[in-house]
Parts: sequence; structure tokens; C-alpha cells
Amino acid sequence: MQHDAGVLLPALRSRTRIVFLAIIAAVAVVTLLYLFLRPDTSAPLAAPVEPRYPDLRMGPIDDITVGLTPEGTISVRFPATIGNFGDGDFLVRAARAHPFSDEWKVLQRVTDADARFSQRETPATLVWGGDGHNHWHVKHVEAHRVETLDGEILGEVVKGGFCFFDTDLLYDDLPATPDDPVYSAVGCGGQLDLGVHMGLSVGWGDRYPTHMLDQTVRVNELPDGNYVVRMIADPFDWFVESDETNNEVATEIAVGTGIDGVRTVEIVGQLD
Repeated sequence: MQHDAGVLLPALRSRTRIVFLAIIAAVAVVTLLYLFLRPDTSAPLAAPVEPRYPDLRMGPIDDITVGLTPEGTISVRFPATIGNFGDGDFLVRAARAHPFSDEWKVLQRVTDADARFSQRETPATLVWGGDGHNHWHVKHVEAHRVETLDGEILGEVVKGGFCFFDTDLLYDDLPATPDDPVYSAVGCGGQLDLGVHMGLSVGWGDRYPTHMLDQTVRVNELPDGNYVVRMIADPFDWFVESDETNNEVATEIAVGTGIDGVRTVEIVGQLD
């Protein structure tokens, strides 16, 4: 059987063109993956020079509810906001060897007066936020407690994960506060990323609403009366701040029972 060379040559050229375009596309995909998945390799200073440290504080509780869990346990729910009131941004960089490793090296980066930076390794690690967030969280950056008025802890939850970025402008009178958010959820990374870069600008906070995971403290028994809800930023002191003594906020609440048996709660006031 004979083939017409005039028919075969265009077909071969077309196939060659397709193969060539496929190779180009594959190279582009690999290049993009490398750019997006590679860890941050910027060279830090050997030691801090005029460091500008962050200062983490919990915002006050402005909303609270009380009720029963499906198991019959009493639960107290509230929003939580970590704010940065320091001279410099709160910056965390993390890296791992390959996309399927759970071993993260978590570094705190500290900026200097001339916009350079130093960094230090921390005991922190990352956890994947598979609860609909679909990004990485720094584990155990926040703790919530329900206490009696004399300090007895009735219930506690150490927040499983916290991906932080600029959501709420808290203090716009600090010298280094930007007018607009600088850091976003993009810095929390994807599941295959080799590096993440979270940040919280000076004067900005990250608010987790009441309905989100780990915004609930469960207590077995909670008779009517007054209690304290205490929230703590960086409870294990993993990160360096300009002031380590102001990471807690305490709110007095009054728990009651309505005539229909429904539990009620109201905010009495903020405590020193």
C-alpha cells in the first residue's frame, strides 16, 4: 500500500508541533510548581540590628453564647482576636523537605530598622487545616479557658491551629500601622507547598468568629453564677515579643437559666 508523501508530511509536522507544545507546557508547569512550592531562601542577618519586635495581645470578648453540646456538655463559645501592637510585624516562615513531610521547621523572622531581618528557630510546628480552611496553621498559638472568679480552671482548649493574617484594623495610631492589610490567607500556603509565610502587621489583628473550630470551651458542670473567660496569645512563649506580660485578656461573664430552662450568658466586664 502506498502513501502520498504530500499527505504524510503535514501530519508528521502537526504531530511534531503537538509534542513540542506538550514539552513546553510540561516545562512551564514544573517551573511554576518550583516557584510556588520552594521555601523562602532569603539570607537573614547573622544577628539582629535594631530589631523591631511584635507584641501579641488578645482583643476583648465582644460576643458570647452558652449552650449544650450534642453530648449534653455545657459549652461556652466566643470569638477571639490576636492583635499585634509592637514596633514590627509578627512574621513566621516555615519550610519542609518535601510535599508529604509533616516535619516543619518554623522560624520567627524579625525585621530591623533598615528593613533587613534576622530569624530564629522556634519549637512551633504546622498542622493542616482540613476543616474547610484548606491551608496550614501554626499549632497551639492560642489558649482559651473558663475559670471561677478565684482562678480555678473549669475547662480549657488550646487552639489546634492558627493561620494569621490582617483581617481587622485595631490600632491606627501606631507609627508603623499600614492603612490597608498587607498579609493575606495566601501566605498560609497549600497542601503541597514546601514553605509558608504568615504575617500580622503592626496595629492589625486576626479575628476568628464564634462558629469556627476551637472557639468553644466545654465544661461538665456550670451552675448559674459569674465566671471568667481567659484568652492567652502564645501560651507556651514560643515567639519573641517586645512585651511578654500582656498576652492575656480576661472577661467576667454571668451565666444564668431562663424560665424556659434555656441557659443564658452576658458579659459583665473586662478584668485587669
